Amino acid sequence: MEDYKNMFTLENKVALVVGSGGLGGPIASAFMQNGAHIALADINLDGTETLKQDTLAEGKQFLAVKTDILNTSAIDLMVDKVVHQFGRIDILVNAAGMNVLKKAEEYDEATWDRVMDLNVKGTHLVTKAVGNVMIPQKYGRILNISSVRGTLGMSQDYLAYCASKGAINMYTKQLACEWAKYGITCNALAPTFTRTAINSFQLDDPTFYNKLVSRIPLGRICTPKDLAAAAIYLCSDAACFVTGHILSVDGGITIIQ
Repeated sequence: MEDYKNMFTLENKVALVVGSGGLGGPIASAFMQNGAHIALADINLDGTETLKQDTLAEGKQFLAVKTDILNTSAIDLMVDKVVHQFGRIDILVNAAGMNVLKKAEEYDEATWDRVMDLNVKGTHLVTKAVGNVMIPQKYGRILNISSVRGTLGMSQDYLAYCASKGAINMYTKQLACEWAKYGITCNALAPTFTRTAINSFQLDDPTFYNKLVSRIPLGRICTPKDLAAAAIYLCSDAACFVTGHILSVDGGITIIQ
């Protein structure tokens, strides 16, 4: 009889989560609660102490590393620190991202570059560096945070963000093709609006919020727990035959458009 027990465990896996705010923190916490050791990287590590204490209380190792994902030297140093402490990297979550609200006709070059660099270039630079650890291991789980905005537009203000998430979708698929031979899977989560620091002002607007929720079949926005549950699946060995997939965690908004 096939053994289906503990398929979703992350016991003693080493997870590197890049981007501690917004969605990265809850995903790291979920991984830790399911057995993983945690390395958390960000340019700003404020607010990571609680996760550190929770992780140590669970008997798991924790490392916080300050890094700039647009600086290759800083990225290499981050990876070296993680490998030095843990010996390997089993899981990478690229959770750093940003948006700047501007109309298309006002989207200047500098703002475009800021959004595209952080959301796309930063993801590649980190993934490339971590890949050089995963490839010799012949094992890895890479998870990128995309968005429903990778396939759905907005009435305005999302030009660079939508473009960046569309790029992340194809980056995920191409990397899955190239690194499958190394035993590495690469997938992405595409949530609808999830309350974070970068969008809370929009969700606090009753008109915006009610219009948004009215278009979601399940009648609510995404929560960090929704994303964390999907992340556990895609980064566990339960999903060992799933790669190049963009999993919509969106309450059905993309199927009703």
